[in-house]
Amino acid sequence: MPKDDKHEPVTKKVKREAAADDDDDEDEETNDKSATEVKRNSKGEAYFDLGSSKKRCTISTWKKNILVDIREFYEKNDEYLPGKKGISLTLEQFEALKEVILDGSIDKQIKEMGK
Repeated sequence: MPKDDKHEPVTKKVKREAAADDDDDEDEETNDKSATEVKRNSKGEAYFDLGSSKKRCTISTWKKNILVDIREFYEKNDEYLPGKKGISLTLEQFEALKEVILDGSIDKQIKEMGK
């Protein structure tokens, strides 16, 4: 039977590489699935739980301004309500905070403190 040059046998190395590629695809899918879930409150505002149901980051509007609100919530009559402890950042303030997070400045200071 003549050897078909188009169909070379698959080696173990090729199989391992293919399996690694498949694993990478699974990691990407897992990362997509583990992306933070966007939830909506009773007003339709997007929010994200921050480690527990008691702390949230809510994207809201107030007097035509978009705010990023990081706040503790409490439960009353089976409903979560915003507490006094928290901060509302304007988009400008949020961008400044995001910049120092992304450039590693905050992590650097935390490491210098020994954490």
